[in-house]
Amino acid sequence: MMVELPAYRTVDDGPALSRRLLALTEAGRPVACPVHVGLGDPVALSSNDAHITHTVARHLAEGTAHALPPFNSVPHPALRVLNAASWDRVDAMTADFAGMPADLASDLWTRVDEVCRRGATLSSAERGVAAELLLRLGYPLGAAEILGLLDADVTTHTFRPDMVRAELQAFMRLYPQARSVLEDRALRAAADPGMAPAARLRLANYIVVLDGKRGHATPAFHRAVELARRAMEETPGTGMARHLAEHTLYRAIAFEPYLRGDEEGTMELLGRAAEALEVARPGTDALDSLSWNDHAFPMFETLSKTLLGYGEVRQALDSTARLVAINPNDHRAWAVRGRALACSGDLEGAVRAWERILPLGGLPVAAAGFFLGWAHGELGDTALAREFYELSYSVDPTPEAIAGKVPLSV
Repeated sequence: MMVELPAYRTVDDGPALSRRLLALTEAGRPVACPVHVGLGDPVALSSNDAHITHTVARHLAEGTAHALPPFNSVPHPALRVLNAASWDRVDAMTADFAGMPADLASDLWTRVDEVCRRGATLSSAERGVAAELLLRLGYPLGAAEILGLLDADVTTHTFRPDMVRAELQAFMRLYPQARSVLEDRALRAAADPGMAPAARLRLANYIVVLDGKRGHATPAFHRAVELARRAMEETPGTGMARHLAEHTLYRAIAFEPYLRGDEEGTMELLGRAAEALEVARPGTDALDSLSWNDHAFPMFETLSKTLLGYGEVRQALDSTARLVAINPNDHRAWAVRGRALACSGDLEGAVRAWERILPLGGLPVAAAGFFLGWAHGELGDTALAREFYELSYSVDPTPEAIAGKVPLSV
């Protein structure tokens, strides 16, 4: 029988964020990786996301942005701010890239700033890469400025094929209240035969995943699925790029059967996504390997969570084992690995998995502490359970799940 874990959900409104940031400044759990605050060099505990961010910055600064392969994911928009808070560096939370404190701004940060100041003189490839880098670092205004979007009208803007993802992400960050308008503009572009199929696929996939994660099987969602399939059929080429495109399509459109409760259809599409990913596996090129890992991580994270949702714990254990091997310094990998082990009844193994999050520092320590508290409570060690609940509360006191787990005096 599958073990049921308690729910742990964060609150993302303004007051909760303020409390969370204040708690982080006082918790004494600094993030170990310096990449997203100042572009410091990656360290032994840096995740693949951090290595990608640093690699993108280095190529932009060295004038080789055109050599970068496609990357799949973008860190949480508040990551830099949260990490800076964990260092008790409120001065690094500014919305201005050039405002990074001198003692935190690496030489690479300064060189990237110099590139971004060239603005309109940058090539199309450089502007796209610079904008995506600024989005990775949590500077949507800077990204919009590089892309020339500060005065753009979201209701009439025409997406440029070579910058579609960066433009759409920048708009979504700056104008979340205009999401429906932006979705409509993106779908119009994704249906435009004058736009390259690869660009149309990126736009359609973005909308599919955006609505799918929200659980909204709207007409726009189904239209995006249709347009993504059509764009893939028209996408030319062979090799790694082609197979990765197929992979992103199948992983995205798996939301369609998932949202209608079709387990067989969901697993069939996720299986096709995994097959395309394996065919795309690169040789020894470091950049291609980084790109492949960036696609593989969300593949196996999605697969693992989906399998757990369907009660397929044994398969989830296999999937999460691959996940932590792909990115052993990503808290998300150990979070779902711990969940799979706990669901299988292996609480000691779950404890070891969640403990791997603690040295990474920062906000993820809060959730890890909560589940460690729960696991130790289940194992009968109430004193250790209380210790971890208090740790969780010290990092983030806002989730309802932690209420009542610690004394009022904490």
